[in-house]
Amino acid sequence: MAKKLCVVFPGRRYSTDRSLLYFPTRILESHGFETFLLHYDVPREVEEVEPLEVNIRNAARDTLNATASIPFEEYDEVVFLSKSIGTLVACNLKNYLGRRIQSLHQILVTPLEQTLPLIEKNDLVIVGDHDRFFPDAREKLALYPNAYVFPSFTHSLEAKGNYRLSIKTLGDICGIVDSYLQSLDL
Repeated sequence: MAKKLCVVFPGRRYSTDRSLLYFPTRILESHGFETFLLHYDVPREVEEVEPLEVNIRNAARDTLNATASIPFEEYDEVVFLSKSIGTLVACNLKNYLGRRIQSLHQILVTPLEQTLPLIEKNDLVIVGDHDRFFPDAREKLALYPNAYVFPSFTHSLEAKGNYRLSIKTLGDICGIVDSYLQSLDL
């Protein structure tokens, strides 16, 4: 049986126990993946005082320290599931690890625009078309076959004031993640 690992990269104030990471993580576990949850030291209740770039740099440092002991080469399949600043950190870690990982796939939820040059054709990308951190997402991701751009949604992928639509969208996203994993035969 294949040995599988999922590393979950949170957002700046979006922890791994929030819906856009929690439920896809459960889907990955149902496909036989062990999970490794990263945590950044950015409390979600506190208004942000540090610039985004500082948060990204700190998250990258924390991630390198936290993942240093993971024997990536022992896994047959690895998935990086990430949100927001975590997408940039995950893509950079993938490049840093290079050939140590035989098969690495990425699920990028609301990536930052800075992540675009690092996104590969086979990556799954989920974003809203009103995301201020990824303007003009539909046009910029047009050539990516696994890109899903949700109309009228912002960076949170929630419909403010419409919990039913938010729940439906979360269900759609979970279906997309499950279908993606099935298409990869993971």
